[in-house]
Amino acid sequence: MKRRNKKKASGIVTAFVLAAFIVASVAGCGKETPGDSGNPGDKGGGTGGKQDVLTVAINGDVGDLSPFSTSATAPYLWNQIYEPLFDQGYDMEMTPLLAESWEQVDQTHYTMKIREGVTDSEGNTFTAHDAVFVFETYTTDAENSTYVANIDFDKTVASDDYTLELYLLQPNNYTFTNLSGVRMFTKAAWEASKDQMVTEPVGTGAYKLKGFVSGSYVEIEARDDYWGGTPEIKNVKFSVIAEPSQATTALETGEVDIVMGLQASDQEYVDSKEGLKTLVNPAIRSMGMYLNMSENSVFRDKNVRQALCYAVDNAGINKVVYGGLAFEGVCPFSSAMMDYEEGMDGDMYGAADMGKAKELLKEAGVSGGKIKIATDGSSEETAIAEILQSTLMELGFTAEINNYDMATIWDVASDPTQWDIVLQIAAAPSGYGLDQLQAFLVALNWSKWSGEDFDKFNELYQEAIMAGTPEESRKKAVEAVKLVEETAQTYAFVQLSDIYGYKDNLNFRVWNQNSLLVKDLKFE
Repeated sequence: MKRRNKKKASGIVTAFVLAAFIVASVAGCGKETPGDSGNPGDKGGGTGGKQDVLTVAINGDVGDLSPFSTSATAPYLWNQIYEPLFDQGYDMEMTPLLAESWEQVDQTHYTMKIREGVTDSEGNTFTAHDAVFVFETYTTDAENSTYVANIDFDKTVASDDYTLELYLLQPNNYTFTNLSGVRMFTKAAWEASKDQMVTEPVGTGAYKLKGFVSGSYVEIEARDDYWGGTPEIKNVKFSVIAEPSQATTALETGEVDIVMGLQASDQEYVDSKEGLKTLVNPAIRSMGMYLNMSENSVFRDKNVRQALCYAVDNAGINKVVYGGLAFEGVCPFSSAMMDYEEGMDGDMYGAADMGKAKELLKEAGVSGGKIKIATDGSSEETAIAEILQSTLMELGFTAEINNYDMATIWDVASDPTQWDIVLQIAAAPSGYGLDQLQAFLVALNWSKWSGEDFDKFNELYQEAIMAGTPEESRKKAVEAVKLVEETAQTYAFVQLSDIYGYKDNLNFRVWNQNSLLVKDLKFE
């Protein structure tokens, strides 16, 4: 088994996009190429007899095949068919793709050199004019328009076929991460599409669609005319296996070569099998709780909120619920986030301190009461709720656990009369913890935070993303996080892990936060 750590990069997000990132959804339409059985063929047959067919197990349908899909598994396909101008790479570094270089003219103006000789899978040449067209098209899609919200379209132009003059409405240190979420395509291919690429995607990536059946599989094949050269792996099948144990079995029997999202309980078993490996990758997602600050909750008192945070046993939650494969929380979001620094670590994230917790309750003049805990009904959240119930009992409270489902928990969370504690996995597609806090504490604001501290957080957030230097941005980000820890309306129990299982003769690597780039993979 390997554990992967990575450095970090940048972005901004709305709550709507965040919800789409966290919750896998979307039923797509399907198509199968005539005569195609859905089997990518016998494994092998590549140069020198090396395997050139790859089968990847994913846990949910990719939904539609357009660059605007909101399915949680869509990025697996996107990264093979579409390309952004640049992307966060294997170590989350900003990696040039369709934009081979760029220069910052001033805080709101970038000049970008578009790579020459790039065509899409239909033979259309990609130019700077296409990049502007894609940006404009993104403004019409409600779920993805946030990525281009800061572009000044009155000034942004293609000064020639391969030069893009990009202007921003205001300085933003997360600009590149925002734009890395924009999947490029040519204007010609978009206008020729019958359904805006929902069933027939056309991109500049190393692969093109071969066939798919909604809810079953998507099959792609390598392009011989790809600008970066023909990949060693010629055919790829993304096979939907929703049941985790079945995915593990498929890996063991050789039916698949990679499992994206191996269940934690199978990690040790898979790692012990000859010919297989696992990778435990720190994720940007964290599992935590939000505390109700409204007048009808005991958590309206800051001391009571802090008391529970000090009393929580993160190590116990990691061991009991995640088998030790998560990472204990150190601040309100995952330490894999790009803007995390050790200076953000909060005192309440150390070992459980029941003495400190009881002291805070005494200062608040609170000796007990009834608390409602809301979960999404998953086994993980239910187990955490039971641990919290025991902790609250030790503090003198009684706790009622109410299990909902993924379809209703967000509605419940938006109604402060239904809960005192709501459990939630949180993240931000941008990879920035400050974005996560802004989305949940300001845009969603389940906790009903208000007042001077609320205003101060918003001020610090804006100063962080608009700061003139990285040092000033980091300083403001730390201030904002310490303010959230002090007000204690949210708390992260653990930083989650993404676990992968794969054949040991494959040079498997994790692209970006939790995806893969098949063109870089090969079998030994």
